[in-house]
Amino acid sequence: MARKTKTITIEAENRDKNKVFVITEMPARQAEEWAIRVVCALMGSGLDIPQNAMSALQMAAAPKPENPQDRELYESVMASGMVALAKFGITALAKIPFAESKPLMDELLSCVKFQAVPGTVIPLADEGQIEELTTWFRLKKEALMLHVDFLKATTD
Repeated sequence: MARKTKTITIEAENRDKNKVFVITEMPARQAEEWAIRVVCALMGSGLDIPQNAMSALQMAAAPKPENPQDRELYESVMASGMVALAKFGITALAKIPFAESKPLMDELLSCVKFQAVPGTVIPLADEGQIEELTTWFRLKKEALMLHVDFLKATTD
């Protein structure tokens, strides 16, 4: 099965209007290691991680329980964990030291490509393709949401 992708067209009235970006999900192992590094950086910074987010991360690696009552609890925790992680997201990464968050953000942005012409994507460059701060932030957020979506899939 192919990795998930998401196409983002900037609609804001700014210098990036109508620019198109394609975000492609990281391979599973890379995404798992990235998530572990994020959690370790967050915990190392002393930031409180919501219990439901931690439970969801722990449960994501475990198989769904067979027992219907346990499965219901599992699905409830996974759903609330998804919401907690989504809320936590980029804001939480901003609270860890820049030296630790920059490589994590750079790796997240490595999933984003610029579509200069329909059907042709190229890696992001630091200058030229993105001219607005808000575009950078949106692309980080969208890339994170594409990767966090795996938690939602575990409850299906």
